[in-house]
Amino acid sequence: MKSTIPFCGPTYKSESRFLSWQECVNFYLRPFGENEYVLLGTPGLELWTTAGNGPIRASLVEGDYLYVVSGNRFFRVNSVGVAEDLGSVGLLPFVGRVSMATNGVDIVIVGGGIGYCYVLAAETLSQITDADFAGGDVIIQVDGYYLVNNPGTGQIWRSDYLDGSSWSGLAFATAGGDPDIIVSLVADHRDVWIIGEVTSEIWYNTGAETFNFARIEGAYIEQGGESHYSVTTVNNGVYWLGKDKRGNAQVFQASGRQPKTISDPSISRIISECQLSDAFMFSYQQLGHSFVVLTFPSSDVTLVYDSSTSLWHERSSHIRGKDVRWRANTHDLFFGEHIVGSFEGGKLYKMKIDMYDEDGDPLIAVRTTPVVRNKQNAITVDEACVMNEPGVGLVTGAVEDVDPHALLSWSRDGGRTWSPEAELSLGKIGEYDGVSRVTQLGQGRNWVFRYKISAAVKRVILGAYIVGEEDDA
Repeated sequence: MKSTIPFCGPTYKSESRFLSWQECVNFYLRPFGENEYVLLGTPGLELWTTAGNGPIRASLVEGDYLYVVSGNRFFRVNSVGVAEDLGSVGLLPFVGRVSMATNGVDIVIVGGGIGYCYVLAAETLSQITDADFAGGDVIIQVDGYYLVNNPGTGQIWRSDYLDGSSWSGLAFATAGGDPDIIVSLVADHRDVWIIGEVTSEIWYNTGAETFNFARIEGAYIEQGGESHYSVTTVNNGVYWLGKDKRGNAQVFQASGRQPKTISDPSISRIISECQLSDAFMFSYQQLGHSFVVLTFPSSDVTLVYDSSTSLWHERSSHIRGKDVRWRANTHDLFFGEHIVGSFEGGKLYKMKIDMYDEDGDPLIAVRTTPVVRNKQNAITVDEACVMNEPGVGLVTGAVEDVDPHALLSWSRDGGRTWSPEAELSLGKIGEYDGVSRVTQLGQGRNWVFRYKISAAVKRVILGAYIVGEEDDA
């Protein structure tokens, strides 16, 4: 008997390990053939530069510079990675993220009701002291105007045109479809998405004189948000971590004005076990995939949705001997490079598909399969084979990278207990005919296979199969 194992699949952790406890960590799925997928390793991180002591709390690109908030300092980074300290933003809350936007004339940073304005031409940074400034947890820019929420209310306030330091006491309105407190704001195709606690509205620029934004007629959505920073846009869609009046811990995606839930029951269950208040999102596109990254810092969890396949996987970093949430806090495309900011040390990395570690730390990829069973018949497995791209060893470097191996373990009782890890050769460079297999695995009724690779080499997995016998007695 030769049977294919459902090896290339997403993260799917059900209520019971006996049902399914699939892991897909630092692998993502790419379609290959009809209704088939392969597993590819997620990008590694190469240290580019350091800006301050971190964490990197917000970032954006304006002109020829990348601007970042690192700890309680504001930095400008040029195209070759030289970071210039522009001053202190020390009155902002030091813990957690902040929000930043630009209109091309200045940059405004807000958090916890405090705001700073950096004027690009004058190169001056100062706190916003206008008495009519409402504060804000989140800031966006549309048509030259900044918009912020008034913390703890349903109000949205607007700056003067092209001036983030000047605000009018009359330039505000209240999201009136439901008496919601505004949780977050996001701009998409010049529309303003106002995300409340359990409902959301979409506004547009009316051109009116006093306050020139109002709700689009009928653009009322009965789903709200969970945290200030867990919203992003990519691939003509708005994504957010949210809830409605009937439940929470869901991820929504809206193309146009019609939201749908994209978190399957497994993902929603993972989310429900996380602390939601400090969750954040960002998105990026690479090699035809659009990824939505959702991180729960307090829970050390990072989940990633691939909108090109509608499948989820996990990301993880291995720091000081421990697996933690992915270290990426921010993302920007800067001079053609994907730049991500770290949650520690003020580090900025280039995210590269041909890097297989994270600044010298191992990038550990794990795939745990669904349960392989057939009506509880006993299955004797004589051989298990994982079909990976062979000959991926490096020419020089550490022994484990020149002669790389993956580790395979298996469970015969649905994932309750596991075998010792067996080494599977990935092949030295030039060794293209090898087969990654183990033999004489034993007999069981509920087989699960776990594959792990930490060698800093290319990761491409086409699938797996087992050879054995089935006893239907």
